[in-house]
Amino acid sequence: MSEVVIRHRGGGRDEDGAWTTGEDVPLEATAIAPGGGGEYGARGRTGEQVSAVAFFVPPVDLTNDDELTVRGTRYRIVVNTWRSPRTGRGGLEVLCQSAHG
Repeated sequence: MSEVVIRHRGGGRDEDGAWTTGEDVPLEATAIAPGGGGEYGARGRTGEQVSAVAFFVPPVDLTNDDELTVRGTRYRIVVNTWRSPRTGRGGLEVLCQSAHG
């Protein structure tokens, strides 16, 4: 079972101050998990709370500069790559962060 999320890349203002359009691409996450536990507390950015964690197996094209819409909410993300030492297969763990405090 998988869940569709939206990757947002680019957009904003260019060096001349003109608005540029970004690129929104649907991706299939293997799973979405809640991220509120203490396990993720130290891994979030300062002043932000991990609200959800998206898993992608096999890995997809995501970077820390992208944003991800998960279940209708748009998040800043931190991308962690992992690989099984036993099988050599791997994927991505994506921490979805919302502003806090």
